[in-house]
Amino acid sequence: MWVAGSFVSRKAEPSDVDVTYLLRAEAFDRLDAETLAYLDDLTLRGWCVERGMRVDSYLVRLPENRPVSQMVTSLFTHADAASFRDVGLYDEVWQRVKPIAANGDPGSLRRGYVEVLL
Repeated sequence: MWVAGSFVSRKAEPSDVDVTYLLRAEAFDRLDAETLAYLDDLTLRGWCVERGMRVDSYLVRLPENRPVSQMVTSLFTHADAASFRDVGLYDEVWQRVKPIAANGDPGSLRRGYVEVLL
C-alpha cells in the first residue's frame, strides 16, 4: 500500500489521505466479480465521503513476479502490461507536487510517499 498526499506532509491538518492499494497478481486474479466490485467501491471518493472517510484511493494489480531477464514488454500478458503501466503511473502521481506549490511548473518539485507492507 502506498500512502501519499498531505497526510504524509508537514501539514498540521491534512484534508485527506491518498492511498494506492497494491494487490499481488495471484490474489487479484482469484477475486470474483462481486469482490472486485466491492473493492472498487473503496476507491470511489463519493462512497468514502458518504461514510465519513477522507480518503482518495486506488486499487492496482501488481504484475506477476518474474526474473529480470523476462522483463521484456513483448513477453508481458495484457494484465501484466496494464499492471506495470498503473504502478508506474501512481508512482509518478504520488511524487508530483501540485503546480500551485511549485510556482506553476508541473513536475519541478518532487515529494515522496510511504510504502506500507502488510
